[in-house]
Amino acid sequence: MIKTNTDSPQSLALRFMREKRQMSLVVVAQKTGLKAKIIDHLENGRKIITDSDIELLLECYEYSREVFQELMALKPLNKKTVNHYFIKSESGPQDH
Repeated sequence: MIKTNTDSPQSLALRFMREKRQMSLVVVAQKTGLKAKIIDHLENGRKIITDSDIELLLECYEYSREVFQELMALKPLNKKTVNHYFIKSESGPQDH
């Protein structure tokens, strides 16, 4: 288990991934079976994030563990660096 606190890399990465997919908490709750409040707590560091939580959300958002790890490695991890990461990865050679 990964104990989180507000703005931990794990919680931020999960929130940014959900936002990138333009998914509401309600939609993610319907797709995963988790309550929207639980997802909110995961994203805001008020609940411990387990590996199974991460896997479930990554599957829902259709992102790989590798993308998750790359986001967590960004310094600083904020909306600007995440947006730059996605712009760069979308225009990179892996998409051609």
